[in-house]
Amino acid sequence: MARLMTLDYGIIGNCSTAALVKSDSSIDWMCMPKFDSPSIFAKILDNGKGGFFKVEPEGQFNVSQAYIADTNVLETRFVGEGWEFRLMDYFPHFQMEDGSLYKEPEVHRLIELVRGTPRIRIVIEPAFKYASEVPKAKIESDHIVFEGSIDYLYLYTNMPADSILGQGYFDLKGDSYMVLAYNKLKAEKEINAIKEQMDKTISYWRSWIGMARLPSVHRDLVARSALTLRLLTYDNTGAIVAAATTSIPEIIGEVRNWDYRYCWIRDASFTVMALINILRFDVAKEFLGWMLKLHKEYGINLQVLFGINGDRDIPERELDYLSGYKNSKPVRVGNAAAKQRQVDIFGELLDAIYLIYVKYKIEPKINDSDWELVYSLVESAIKEWHEKDHSIWEFRKLSRHYTFSKVLCWTAVDRGIKIAKEIGKTAEARRWSKVRSHIKADIIKNGWNAEVNAFVQCYGSRELDASILLLPYFGFTSFRSKKMKSTVEAIGRQLFNGEFLLRYAAKDDFGIPKNALIACTFWYIDALAGIGRRDDALDLLERIISHTNHLGLFSEDIDRSTYELLGNFPQAYSHIALINTMTNLFGSNKMAPKASTGMRESQN
Repeated sequence: MARLMTLDYGIIGNCSTAALVKSDSSIDWMCMPKFDSPSIFAKILDNGKGGFFKVEPEGQFNVSQAYIADTNVLETRFVGEGWEFRLMDYFPHFQMEDGSLYKEPEVHRLIELVRGTPRIRIVIEPAFKYASEVPKAKIESDHIVFEGSIDYLYLYTNMPADSILGQGYFDLKGDSYMVLAYNKLKAEKEINAIKEQMDKTISYWRSWIGMARLPSVHRDLVARSALTLRLLTYDNTGAIVAAATTSIPEIIGEVRNWDYRYCWIRDASFTVMALINILRFDVAKEFLGWMLKLHKEYGINLQVLFGINGDRDIPERELDYLSGYKNSKPVRVGNAAAKQRQVDIFGELLDAIYLIYVKYKIEPKINDSDWELVYSLVESAIKEWHEKDHSIWEFRKLSRHYTFSKVLCWTAVDRGIKIAKEIGKTAEARRWSKVRSHIKADIIKNGWNAEVNAFVQCYGSRELDASILLLPYFGFTSFRSKKMKSTVEAIGRQLFNGEFLLRYAAKDDFGIPKNALIACTFWYIDALAGIGRRDDALDLLERIISHTNHLGLFSEDIDRSTYELLGNFPQAYSHIALINTMTNLFGSNKMAPKASTGMRESQN
């Protein structure tokens, strides 16, 4: 079947917010001034009223798009008969003389004329507050202003303002620019100053990725994933969002549409692990600092996800007036999963802390505040491990004893023991060791189904679950063990269709799942390599990476029949899994512990 080309977007951003730029140059999604702010452009969620910002040549032309190598600066090139120009899109982001980062809420669109005199028009139609408010537009002395009830956009340009407002075509006679600033008047209005900011932004991103240690195989794809993960971080606090969008559906026409513009403790911890894998430690330090701040503010009441400024209350509501992506309603903002019990988060967070302080010693010393956080996380896991929860998959009604959640509680205690031993807390280490053994025995007894010959999704079940493939990563077992090898083979038989791996096949809150979570196929590739089927793993790797979009980006899900990318975009989980699989298979990090798959394993 022919591949269905969708989500043909690039992401640009400044580690405070982001925008999606379509392959034809249209900015179809942008929130200002933060990731979780109401949208300014939302055409991706409503083709009619959502709002967009596009550069459009007249007549016939070809268009191509690519990132400037090793940066988050996006180039869209237009070529017509006798003319050519390129459009450079980016948020300025660079280190200033005082050492701080420039990250003002503004997007730059620089047009560089290559040859000829093309005729173009600019179409800019902001729609504030998730397209609920159309701003008034007017020309002032040196800019166009779009005025809302509380929001203002200022468009600075050296192109004719009246033609832009009238959406009329005009001759492009030289290099030109547009700077769209949110709620601020801008001093730098000369094109040379704009070009200088682009050059500084290019240098910043190249310097950042240049300090990473990347595998030589598929090096550029890993770099793109790392740069994307960096864009999804919120520098002001250290939070890391799960994706840049809301309500891109997992399945077209159905209701699995969620808002991912928040920080999940699990996803953020996985991001930290992936970037540590390629020796990028800055995100880990920032995230840990934020976790310490949240712990001081909220104590042990750690919830599944937070707003990027640490907000606990993230009420979920539906925007009924928006038609949704490809008419897939509802469009949701907020996320009710914040109120769920998901006990696995203790393990993921403590694993990240263990890597930072003990394994890689990114931070040299565990102080009293750090230990207080570790202690409270371990004790929380001990208190809650025997409780039902909503699982890594955030089932809304199906609260059960999920095997993966139990294993991550075991992980929390295990990492707590290792950290305690590192700093001489022997009494805690001894006490926790008994609990660790008890949890493991319970999982072996209840999470293993001898009839299925596999670890199963939840206690007493026969259903399989892709998250079980992560057990060796956390050191609970080894791919060399008979139980794990038979589990991998059983999961392959039940959940793999020859192209992609389902999360699970059992009915959930919304029916039988149809599409595949992309990260799960990467987990399966790691598992295949772990049980000795490296050739099969490499073959599947080449097939899955062929399904990125034209810029090397993944969403959350993929339609197993049409290969259409679906789900929120770009998705941190997918790019985390890509980085981990590439480093597992091909290496990149001399500091990484050596095991049969390059993952941390245990024979415990």
